[in-house]
Amino acid sequence: MKPLTMLSAATIIAAITGCSVSNDFTPVAGNSGEEIFSNACIDCHTPENGYIYDLSPERANVETIATIISKGEMVMPAFPNIQGAELTAISEFVLAKNKPVKSEEETETASE
Repeated sequence: MKPLTMLSAATIIAAITGCSVSNDFTPVAGNSGEEIFSNACIDCHTPENGYIYDLSPERANVETIATIISKGEMVMPAFPNIQGAELTAISEFVLAKNKPVKSEEETETASE
């Protein structure tokens, strides 16, 4: 197999299996969502213009975010030790830092 093909295959496998990886981070009870984020997430999710995420409207809710944090997704590892009030706190923080979706009118105005 050619080296480039092998490298591509290895990258794809790593991306697919990323969600099976687990991070053993355990937040301190009572930590705020921002504190948990700063300790567990900031290395991969760097704020840009005050926002951290750009979630679609369908995914921009506390329940979906909590599932992603708990189970992982794509190359993001699962954080099974973030549970209860701390999981709710970080999920709400992430939602608050999601880039708002522009309305069609705002998008049209921006393109003029």
